[in-house]
Amino acid sequence: MTCVWVILAGYLIGSLSAAIPISRWWSGRDIRTLGDANAGTANVARHLGIKPAALVAIVDIAKGGIAILVARALSAPEACMVLAGMAAMLGHRFPLYFRFRGGRGLATTLGALLALVPRQMLMALPLYGMIYLGSGGSGILATLLAFPVLMLLIYWDGYDAWIVAAPLILAFTTAVCSLPEVLARWQKTRDARRLLFDLLHPRVTAVPKVTTVVITDSVASLPPELCQREGIHLLPMALILPQGVVQDGMGIDTREYYQRLRSDGLLPKTSAPAPGEYLQAIRRLVAPDQVALILTPPAELTQCFFSANLAAQMAAEEGLQARVVDTRLAGPAQGLLALAVARLAAGGASAEQIIEALPALIPRIGIVGVLDTLSFIAHSGRVNAINSLLGSALRLHPVLSLHQGHIRLEGVERTRRKAVERMVEWLQKHLGGKITALICFHADAPEEGQALYQRLVELLQPREHYLTELTPVIGAHAGPGVLGAAWWLSDE
Repeated sequence: MTCVWVILAGYLIGSLSAAIPISRWWSGRDIRTLGDANAGTANVARHLGIKPAALVAIVDIAKGGIAILVARALSAPEACMVLAGMAAMLGHRFPLYFRFRGGRGLATTLGALLALVPRQMLMALPLYGMIYLGSGGSGILATLLAFPVLMLLIYWDGYDAWIVAAPLILAFTTAVCSLPEVLARWQKTRDARRLLFDLLHPRVTAVPKVTTVVITDSVASLPPELCQREGIHLLPMALILPQGVVQDGMGIDTREYYQRLRSDGLLPKTSAPAPGEYLQAIRRLVAPDQVALILTPPAELTQCFFSANLAAQMAAEEGLQARVVDTRLAGPAQGLLALAVARLAAGGASAEQIIEALPALIPRIGIVGVLDTLSFIAHSGRVNAINSLLGSALRLHPVLSLHQGHIRLEGVERTRRKAVERMVEWLQKHLGGKITALICFHADAPEEGQALYQRLVELLQPREHYLTELTPVIGAHAGPGVLGAAWWLSDE
């Protein structure tokens, strides 16, 4: 029974990931979105720098060592100590507390071996370190060459067979856990020599300085965790209700709000952020050597563009830099452009370089949706494309798209089911090529939104995919029951 407890303890200790919280604290981003998406010391070093990587390494090595020390303190057999170290490595690889997405476990493996056979490990570590540094950070090559030497040192000192085999057991477990990642890379390259070279000699790149701060508004309807992970700052629009003005998505019960739209005939108004709100955001987020890039919906649809421009002028008087871009997009499509821009910024692109890239990027992003009612969009007066439908006595369900600032009527059906089918057919017809990211969205229709999301992910096979609910401000114009999708096409 002691063996079971030490293995469980090892796994729970290993699940205490250091890379994820440290990367969020250090840069505001999840390390699993950078580089090779590995929540480990090497990836942190390559993309965030040596200092946070050193903190991660200390914790990761300590986890493996603590697992062994706990087993030893409980007088567990040597085999159980080795299994406890393996469990710590598995916990690091599949952390219970972080949705089972962790790192490869090499640092945790080294920590376990350091606690298990400290003298022999200290003798082998210089060799491991020289190979690791000489190969540009290849833990695989260092393990392949240094661990056999470590096993010989352990064997010569007369240790039990389990202890002698410990480096092999831990290395083999790490390799098996890495197979899905290796297979995924093989699917991309189909080049055995290139794959082997990449594994044995990783490319180390300098950490680019982020000089562009991405700001957009709540109309983007991006999931909060995605904004936090990618460094996208959302400025809330205002929702004008009978009881007063509230910020979009804040201080309001979304379910109750949509219920009132359906049953009480509520027709709320909306307002763009004031210039002062944009200015406050620029002051809060932008350093003197940075530039705020503010992304707005089309100027024909909101006052965001004009408010942001005025704020940029006021910021310039204070020595702060801001550029404003009319994205010609709205809703989650605007959010996908913000995502693309944030990733360019994270890669070191300047605001000017990003703006130069937009004419090629914006046409690859679009949005389409089905309305459940015409009353809200008719009340907003913002969409001329549906004017021909407003006099009909029938309850119609239009399929609308927004592409490069133009709202188009792509079709109309008498039933919601047929309208959704028409939208899906339209997506299959018009979205040729690979899809970098897809966002499915709904307004107070979670079950239908989930069904559409699962269907489109299966049909379109996007690299990234998200499901989100439109904010109350968009609901004020499009009405409850909206279903749709936004896409970002690859340039490949």
